[in-house]
Amino acid sequence: MINKHDHYMPLIMVSGTQDLALVTTTAASLRMDCAVVSPPGAGCFMGVPWWTALVAGCPLPAWLDCGQAAGHAAAALRAGLSGVIVSATAPQHHALASLASLTGGHVLRARPHALELPARGARDALERYLRNPRMP
Repeated sequence: MINKHDHYMPLIMVSGTQDLALVTTTAASLRMDCAVVSPPGAGCFMGVPWWTALVAGCPLPAWLDCGQAAGHAAAALRAGLSGVIVSATAPQHHALASLASLTGGHVLRARPHALELPARGARDALERYLRNPRMP
C-alpha cells in the first residue's frame, strides 16, 4: 500500500507488459486507484532503462525497487521515475529524498506489501484485491 496524500493505494507487482496491461485495464474498468511496483531488487538486476521502458505511458504511479543500491535509485529519479524503493543508509536516503524533491519523485525506505499476480486467475485475484486491498 502506498500512502499518497493520506489515501492508501493498493500496490501490484508487475514484471512485464502483460502484467502491466492487466493491471491498468482492470483498474480503469473498476475505476480504482492503484500503483505498480517492480519485483524486489529489479532496479539492480533488470535496470532503470528496463523499468523506464516498461512503464512509459503508464497512467499509474510506478515504483522501482532498487534493493540496497542507492546509485540505481538516484539514476531512476534522474530518469524521471515517480518513485523508488531503496534500503539505503541514512545519509544516502537523505540525499535521495533531496533529489526526489527536485525531480518530483518519491523515495520509500522499505517495500510495502504488494499483490503478486498468480499464474492462474490473475484477473480475479486482482479484482478481489482492488476491491479490498487490505485482504491479500
